Amino acid sequence: MSEVRDTDAVETLSDVDVCYTVFEGSSQEDVAYAKVFWSSLCLQPPIESSLVSLDIRQRLKVAKAPQSRVSDNVRKQPPWATENEEVLQKAYQLQMQDEKQRYLEMAKKRDEIMALLKKQREDRIKKEMVSRVHKPSRPELTERYKRTSMLSNNKLV
Repeated sequence: MSEVRDTDAVETLSDVDVCYTVFEGSSQEDVAYAKVFWSSLCLQPPIESSLVSLDIRQRLKVAKAPQSRVSDNVRKQPPWATENEEVLQKAYQLQMQDEKQRYLEMAKKRDEIMALLKKQREDRIKKEMVSRVHKPSRPELTERYKRTSMLSNNKLV
């Protein structure tokens, strides 16, 4: 019977060796420090592996109050709410008018610039026509130019 207990004890010791670290050959003080260290160490899983976030946005929302009828909502609005809407609407209309006016001014300025460019072009063409009458006809090629062109042609061939 004592042999059975001994074999059971050996099996339990081997199980202990598998599950726990055994400090053989260390002083009692080192063993005590190591045990305190390993018992204080608690490995937490990484945050990414957590199924539930601790963030408050993941919590369920509180149920809203039941919606009342539209006529009740109209009565509950303060009297200045419609005045605010009117003021906002007028401000929006004024803003749109200002923007339209600005675009019209830009279009007018563009048309003026185009007209000025057209006038300048016409004036330039008139001056060219006047100067063309007095411009001498194209002179014949000079001897020097003929020689250089002939030399360049000979080099190419």
